[in-house]
Amino acid sequence: MSEEATGIGDEALTEGLEKKKVNGKVIVLGVAGLVFLVFAVLGIMSLFGGGEDHPEPTDAEKAQAELDRMGEEHVAGRDASHAASEAAENEPTKILFRDLDRRTYNLKTDGSGSSFLTVTISLEVDRESFLADLDAKMPRILDELNIYMRELRPEDLDGAAGLFRLKEELLMRINQAVAPTRVKDVLFREFLIQG
Repeated sequence: MSEEATGIGDEALTEGLEKKKVNGKVIVLGVAGLVFLVFAVLGIMSLFGGGEDHPEPTDAEKAQAELDRMGEEHVAGRDASHAASEAAENEPTKILFRDLDRRTYNLKTDGSGSSFLTVTISLEVDRESFLADLDAKMPRILDELNIYMRELRPEDLDGAAGLFRLKEELLMRINQAVAPTRVKDVLFREFLIQG
């Protein structure tokens, strides 16, 4: 086709393409400007408005809220345990031990004979008041020991890692049984597997 047939010259074609490019740029810039404007308006609204005003509570309201909270604690019986734990915190720390009697446990086997664990344990605490509490809660401690130890298998106690896992598990279970008293460590004075 020739220029005469189409009626469009090179100049007219170039001018039309430049107008399309300019129109496309104007549209892109317009959309970007609109998006920026929307975000700016939303930012200003969230900065200066959009929330309910909550007046600062007065000193009397704060005091009343504190009295209500203290009354609820008293009703729940938490004040006695709080006072006991506060007294225990003020007590000087020491290294103290409560020795448990030697115990023998039957370990679980796959029916291939019997296997026994003989163990003597000491519990470490750091306050005199904790020793008295351990004595008072000794049935709970022994119950935790008996339940857990009877479920052990000889392979659970293999190597230093097995012994470490046993110490950690016993420490966690004993601390749950004697809470709020805190046992610092479980020490094995004797540990013998037979069979």
